[in-house]
Amino acid sequence: MPKQLTLFVTFYIKLDRIEEWKEAHRPVWAACAAEPECLLFDFFSDPLHPGVFRLVEVWSRDREWFEREQLTKDYYKTLWEKSEPTYEKERAIEYFEREGEGCSYKQGYLDGGKKIE
Repeated sequence: MPKQLTLFVTFYIKLDRIEEWKEAHRPVWAACAAEPECLLFDFFSDPLHPGVFRLVEVWSRDREWFEREQLTKDYYKTLWEKSEPTYEKERAIEYFEREGEGCSYKQGYLDGGKKIE
């Protein structure tokens, strides 16, 4: 199986600025999902901790490529200026490489999403 990089990015957002944060991020989520190397892009909220959100991104390349090629895209430049004032505390980024072993899913997981073309 070719390497796949999975990112877990956790954001801690001020409760009164959640919609502002989402508005800043939505165009970037769409741009990331449109990248040819992006295999999956998903967004989660923590129901027990309002203001805590996690992005899960799966890329067909490695961390070095991601940091050199993806994180330097123009659409990130204005994102951080708009987004960082909404933070309750600094975001956390975790990088993992997919093993492939143990991967199982049901069609219901994909419900509500859209296929990346």
